[in-house]
Amino acid sequence: MVTQIVTAAVITYLLGSIPFSFLIAYYIKGIDLRFTGEGNVGARNVWHLVGKKYGVLAALLDAGKGLGAYGIGRALQLDLPWLWICGLGVIIGHGFPVFLKGRGGKGAAAALGFLLGLNPAALFLSGALMGLIYLTSRNFHLALGTGMTAIPVLWYFLFHHSLADSLSAIGFLLLLGIKRVIDEPYMRKIKQVSGW
Repeated sequence: MVTQIVTAAVITYLLGSIPFSFLIAYYIKGIDLRFTGEGNVGARNVWHLVGKKYGVLAALLDAGKGLGAYGIGRALQLDLPWLWICGLGVIIGHGFPVFLKGRGGKGAAAALGFLLGLNPAALFLSGALMGLIYLTSRNFHLALGTGMTAIPVLWYFLFHHSLADSLSAIGFLLLLGIKRVIDEPYMRKIKQVSGW
């Protein structure tokens, strides 16, 4: 089991480290997302700087990394709670990629992809909630935050996951908030330089 867990952690970290948003922006427009726009190597920055269709592509590829991490865990015959190692690996890789010297994105799409593997129905419901809130408020962060918060609530009350699983989901999602706090000073500086 130890060998499987270590293997899963390494592979999913490397998978998460593939910087799809960076590659799309660099090859389409020759820009480095780490120093442009909001300074985030993520799909939202691609959407604003390169174009909507490329932003959607980046989001889908990042979500694919998360779903791939889930698949790797299953292929290595990991079950909960050890399967969370794969989710942690992919979002840590996305946030601190070895290929970009640790300067990655927030990991929301990768996290959603992983959670999609764990519970597709809960993800679709939270996604619908995100869409509804975004349409009414036009506030991306409010919509994303509300949708993410709904996931463990749906898991526990609607899909009857154990309390341990639901608390694990909360801890998993809190990592995204921690990454945002870590990035905030840097992103504020990049926004000032780029005139955002």
